[in-house]
Order: sequence, then structure tokens, then C-alpha cells
Amino acid sequence: MKRSTKYVLAGLGAALVGVTAGMGIGGYASFLVGIKNTEKAKNRAIERSENEDNDALNLAWFNQQHPETVQILSEDGLQLKASFIRQPQPTKHTVIMAHGYHHARRQMIPYAKIFYELGYNVLMPDARSHGESEGNLIGFGWLDRRDYVRWVQRAVMLTNADEKIVLMGISMGAATVIAAAGEPDIASNVVAVIEDSSFNRLDQQFRHRLKRYYHLPPRELALIASLLTEKEAGYSFKEADIEAQIKKVRVPIMFIHGEADRFVPIEMLDDLVEAAQVPSWVYLVNQADHVQALKADPKRYREEVAHFLEKFVK
Repeated sequence: MKRSTKYVLAGLGAALVGVTAGMGIGGYASFLVGIKNTEKAKNRAIERSENEDNDALNLAWFNQQHPETVQILSEDGLQLKASFIRQPQPTKHTVIMAHGYHHARRQMIPYAKIFYELGYNVLMPDARSHGESEGNLIGFGWLDRRDYVRWVQRAVMLTNADEKIVLMGISMGAATVIAAAGEPDIASNVVAVIEDSSFNRLDQQFRHRLKRYYHLPPRELALIASLLTEKEAGYSFKEADIEAQIKKVRVPIMFIHGEADRFVPIEMLDDLVEAAQVPSWVYLVNQADHVQALKADPKRYREEVAHFLEKFVK
């Protein structure tokens, strides 16, 4: 073999090793950024949920309700915390809320206020590995679905055996409540789901995030990050299939989505609506970005939610 040919082959081998190593590093970095969470990051998310997702009036309203702090133990032994706002007069209606990715339960205060004014008790958990809840591996709605089966049980204990419960979530929390409602052992107390901006499948969502926001090769890095997630957290991206899970839901669903959503493309909403096997109510908000429907038109948002509840929750 000629010396020049050897040099070419050696160069190609080195380049291949470099590319492979780069992919491995990129996939690991994607796992660290996307799935791992730290106490420092959780504290920043608490501050962000208070200061960026609320104004002074919302925070004052929340504090005036004197919310109770309640907790549960997850199936894998994590202490999960929530705030519970009880109606001054007994009611048979409770909403359980689910916040978004890298946020905390106070993100849901503006939504909680809507439901409280409609006569609902409000339970606002911190998702596992978020806020004051234990853990450092994010469940992206898939692990959280099992936590919400337990939150439903806790809500019944806080209220009444025949309590009517609505599950409501935004972004990752929207995926959580859909997935929870599709679990075979979810309590029959759950009578409706309201999802605002859920993705359809985690593998597609992760690839979209890598491509749009980081301009990285999505398929290869998502595969590596998924393998690491399966090893560390016990689930793969392909397994977290919200589109498949929604077919198992047996209660009415309200779908909310901004038509200009850049984080979760509106095509993902189409997949979820088509997959649903139950009565559906779709509310699209023109020019609204990801989970911005409430801010875009608070009055209309409240009216749409109220109409859905009046129709499907007696």
C-alpha cells in the first residue's frame, strides 16, 4: 500500500473517531441539559415561576388564599410537594394542575385563579425533579403520569370520595395530564382533561428542540440522549408516546394551542386531536407562541375553559 494511501486511510479513521466522539459528547450533553436537573436549577425555576410567570396581583391573590402544603410519596420513593387551595364553602369539584418544563408550581397561579373563581378547589404539585419536589431526573410527563395517579388519590382524601376532578396542564404538564388520564388505574373521579400545548411524542419533541434551538443533528443526538435516559431514569424517548396514550383516555379533552407555537409545533396538536377517542373541544389562539394563549386573551381563555366545564363537568 502506498504511503499516501495509508495517510488518507489514517486521516479518515481519525475523522470517523472524531465524529463518533463528538456525537457521544453531544448526546451526553443533550442528556445533561434536557433530562438532568440540579438543586440550583430547581431554585432558579422557582424564582422564574414567581417573578416571570406572575405579576404582583396574582402573587398577592395566591398568598391571600393561605394555601396548604401537602405531599405524597411517589412509587419510586420521591417526596413530592404541592399547594392546595380549598374553597371557603364545600364543593364537589377539584382541579389538579401540572406546570411546564423547568418551572415550578407557582407558574400555575394564573390558571389556578380561573378555576378557583369557577368554584374549584385547586391542587398545584411541583413535578418530580422540579421546585420543592425531590429528584434530579426529569420525567417529561411519562414518569409523572404515575405521580398524578397518586395525586388524584390524594385529592380525593383532601375532599370527598365522590369528588369530580379535572386534570389541567401546560406544556410538559399537558403531556403529564394526558398520560395520567390514560392509565388503567386512574381513579374514576377524573372526569375531564384540559391540555395546553402538549407535544405528541417525546422523541419527536426532543429532535425538534435540538434542531430548532441548538442546530445540532437531531436524530443521532436524540438517540444517544434517549439511551442515557433509559439507563438513568428508566424510560426511553420512544416509550413516552403521548399520542398512543391519549387513545386510552376515556373522558372529554379540551385542547388549547397557540397557532404560532415554536416550541411545540401545531402539527403535534393535530396528531393528538386525531388520536383522541373521546369528545374534544379545540381552542386555537391566533399568533400565540408556546403557552401564551392565556396572556394573549385572558377573557377569551377563561370563557372557553368555563364553556368546556359547563358542557362536560356537571
